[in-house]
Amino acid sequence: MRNNVERLSDLLTVFGGDAGDNVDWEAIKSCYGTDFPEDYKEFVRLFGNGTIEGMIGIRIPVATSDPMIRRVAPLPAAALASSNLDRWAEPSLASLYRLDQILVWGETDSADTLGWIAKDQNPEKWPLAVYERGDGVWKIYDCGMVEFLVKLLQEEFTECPISDTSLMGITNPRFLHDREEERLAEQGVYPWREE
Repeated sequence: MRNNVERLSDLLTVFGGDAGDNVDWEAIKSCYGTDFPEDYKEFVRLFGNGTIEGMIGIRIPVATSDPMIRRVAPLPAAALASSNLDRWAEPSLASLYRLDQILVWGETDSADTLGWIAKDQNPEKWPLAVYERGDGVWKIYDCGMVEFLVKLLQEEFTECPISDTSLMGITNPRFLHDREEERLAEQGVYPWREE
């Protein structure tokens, strides 16, 4: 049986041919105080920092404290202080998880937040957390980041886990690395803009 990274690699077409990031995971572990899930590391190696169809932005960890650099990070202080954001789809989850345990790895163009509940020492046990802006609640998924993307793109969830349903079951989804998007923008090419 093929693993989820192989399935995602078969699903996603790299737009422009440039993808993947080299990350010094030991330096990242030292900076963040934690390791990262293996499926995510493989995603970063193959695809890296960029977007799927311009709808899901995926971040990589960067060893910096500069808040202006888009990277994997905890929720910002303003979000942690917001009682509106501390809402869970199932009330029992509020006693299990806290907002300060969330490590954000992505977002959607509909302002959903994608992250892990990074409370376990073993990152392979981190549940995936989605703040679906449409419902205004956090939902938990018992899967890794890559499996989540595969299930979303293959329409394997019983209901869409993000606010925008247009990625569910999409044919030939594309991934665009941020480097390539910047290069194309310099040429006046904006691949996600509809003609």
